Amino acid sequence: MQIGIDKETLTQELRRLGIARGMDVLVHSSLSSIGWVEGGADTVIDALLVAVSPAGTILMPALNGSPQDSPQNPPRMDVRRTPCPKWIGIIPETFRRREGVRRSLHPTHSVTALGARADFYTEGHEHCQTPCGVGSPYVKLMDNGGYILLLGCTQQSNTSLHALEELAEVPYHLQDEWTDGIVIDTEGREIVVRNRLHLWGWERDFTKADEPLREAGAMREEMVGNALCRLIDARAMREVLLPALRKDPLWLLSDRARERFSWSWQS
Repeated sequence: MQIGIDKETLTQELRRLGIARGMDVLVHSSLSSIGWVEGGADTVIDALLVAVSPAGTILMPALNGSPQDSPQNPPRMDVRRTPCPKWIGIIPETFRRREGVRRSLHPTHSVTALGARADFYTEGHEHCQTPCGVGSPYVKLMDNGGYILLLGCTQQSNTSLHALEELAEVPYHLQDEWTDGIVIDTEGREIVVRNRLHLWGWERDFTKADEPLREAGAMREEMVGNALCRLIDARAMREVLLPALRKDPLWLLSDRARERFSWSWQS
């Protein structure tokens, strides 16, 4: 019989990583990386909630944007029914379905939340001009001393780096035209969300963020189960990386994409 990791062990290891009561934590996750967990995704969620309870908040991405999103093909999201995509893992979808979880009203980059400040983080996302920019849950987390947990995944999963791209106004990240996306709220009402959506196709190398975050002491790394995990101070991440991105707007692109974009930009 395979022996799994239980909730108590997970909670202890999350606390060793640095997660404490009262924290607000945006979680990106890979269940398979952790190893065999007794009770699966629900056990991971329970451990996260115990680790931050009673005054903390757990947030997770509930992304559903696609390369096809455009003014001609506007995205549509129903907060009650639209699932999280499989590529972000089973934990966010299990969390989305949990009783009491709130979901922000955004057609491509919504966030779910449960805990003391769930309403604060999810409200107003529909009024933001970009998916992850000023007023979004991602920037609110930076403003309010929150943390980002990469639970068994790398910086490539760190959506908050898109927030820094938007704050820095990098030239490759957003579509030129505005799109009127549709969100259906909990009451079944259709809300038009006017945004400059993400422009897909430019390959990122978000792993570049690791070294400066380590050097600044803005990130802790520990094993949780079988997974190397990163706990990032969201405000410190902005303080460390945003100046670098403003100095070199192409910094977060892969070398190949950087070369391709530089050529097209100059042309």
